[in-house]
Amino acid sequence: MSGADRRTAVRVVRPMEIQYASNCPPINGRIEDISETGAFVDTNHPLEQGSFVFFRFFLPDETPNVPIQGRGKVAWTEPMVGFGLEFLELEPEIRERIKFFVASVFFGHLTEN
Repeated sequence: MSGADRRTAVRVVRPMEIQYASNCPPINGRIEDISETGAFVDTNHPLEQGSFVFFRFFLPDETPNVPIQGRGKVAWTEPMVGFGLEFLELEPEIRERIKFFVASVFFGHLTEN
């Protein structure tokens, strides 16, 4: 069973910039899809599977625009393509913001500008 087949959380496509690091200087990438439990990060610099990652990004359409930041883990990786980021350590209010964002996009309340 592939990773996509095991997913239980709703994922939405909504590109946004992300900065991540794991024992290295911060690297810029792009989230292509996101769920309450993780995201796909499109980057030419994926980290090794199993690496713990500190990350920071901003959800579009939020006011005030406060960063989403936390600690995650590289669930899978594909060289020169990107990696699956599993959210591990998030403050409860941050997880709720992500959950609300995903639901809003899924149900069509937020559209791309």
